[in-house]
Amino acid sequence: MIIPLHNDSPTRRTPYVNYALIAANVLVFLPSLFMRPEAYQLWADRFDLNPRHPYLSAYVTYAFLHANFMHIASNMLFLYIFGNNVNDRLGHLGYLAFYIAGGIFAGVAYVLSGTQSPVVGASGAIAAVTGAYLVLFPRSNITIFYIFLFIGRIEIPSLWVIGFFFVQDVFLNFAGGSGVAHMAHIGGSIFGFAVCVLFLLTGLLPRNPFDILALVQRWNRRRQFKDMVASGYNPFGYGGDYNTRPPPLAAEATPPHILALRASISEAISRRDMPAAGALYIQLRAMDPKQVLSRDAQLDIANELATERQFQPAVDAYEAFLRTYPNYDKVAQVELMLGLIYARYLSQYQLARPHLMKVAASVHTPKEMDMAKAELDRIGPFLSPGAGAV
Repeated sequence: MIIPLHNDSPTRRTPYVNYALIAANVLVFLPSLFMRPEAYQLWADRFDLNPRHPYLSAYVTYAFLHANFMHIASNMLFLYIFGNNVNDRLGHLGYLAFYIAGGIFAGVAYVLSGTQSPVVGASGAIAAVTGAYLVLFPRSNITIFYIFLFIGRIEIPSLWVIGFFFVQDVFLNFAGGSGVAHMAHIGGSIFGFAVCVLFLLTGLLPRNPFDILALVQRWNRRRQFKDMVASGYNPFGYGGDYNTRPPPLAAEATPPHILALRASISEAISRRDMPAAGALYIQLRAMDPKQVLSRDAQLDIANELATERQFQPAVDAYEAFLRTYPNYDKVAQVELMLGLIYARYLSQYQLARPHLMKVAASVHTPKEMDMAKAELDRIGPFLSPGAGAV
């Protein structure tokens, strides 16, 4: 038996809608504690989802009914653990619409499965929430309580926890006889996963370095990197003009202490200790200013230094990134970040101007373009002759 306890992903704002959904489920369940089972069943029959005659309203109401205390307790635990962060990312209205749509889609999947038994419970909608969580927080860790040969608790990546429950639903759905609406769980999970991937791909939901698309991109880049190394490319052979691809150099050309420091940075990034990775990167650049990391690592380090408000090391890291990887597909975002840091935090308006102008001239990044134009307008007076800061 596996029981999730909590996750390690912080929220930026209070997830009021998720709390309200939990409260609504509990309030609907409370009458069952004071009614005779037969009377409560008659009342619940009016709102459950019956595949033999599914009313439109039942696709929503069934998700707020529960059969017994353990049913609602387990569902609300899952909703609390996974729903808070999804509420945080989608916003209040977006999350409410997503949750209801997930319950509807799960109900449709259940009805289409051919099962004739009525269904109640929020688990289909919650499965949509866990599917969304998998897309948005694949690298978060879930603390679980387990009972197998031993009893204990352990942290497991959310990818494995949610994947386990999904595979279990698929297996039990085809095995049959469990008395649980596994097809509703499957339908909800697919809905939540697909919708959030679509949101990220279309830009309706802001990307971040830890969502599942970023995870897939990094995996693909690591695969390409391994293929390059296997073909003879030396990743430590940077030098000379950063705008051209450096020729492969012998690994011995890089001093051992530099190699060791680069390895320490990679290790810190792999365990997600970005503050340590940033500090090590600053040491690396002090030893050898020409050192540049792999594309993802260099950008992650630059972002971390900017987050820590270490602005001068951050712009140095961003500048090195642009010199080394000028063909990066989201170079406008890097240019904008550089321009904003130079202008807002370092007051180096002349250095900010060319970066902001590149972004303002872009036709593919309207949001970044507007921000760059607004910042250019703001710093315009400082760029006049004799304005001071350089």
